[in-house]
Amino acid sequence: MSVWLDRTMSSVNGFCLKCKTYGEITDHQLVKMANGRTRAKGFCSSPGCDGKISKIVS
Repeated sequence: MSVWLDRTMSSVNGFCLKCKTYGEITDHQLVKMANGRTRAKGFCSSPGCDGKISKIVS
């Protein structure tokens, strides 16, 4: 179960498992996970890649 957070961050970088590159997460949202930690989820910013990126930020 996850709870959406109202906070926003300016930019979050992560690793895309589809194209195997590091890059900025576009359209990211901060989500509070069931264990209390926060993660950013969104999409890869590389051109032509539609992979999803998720990164624990706190």
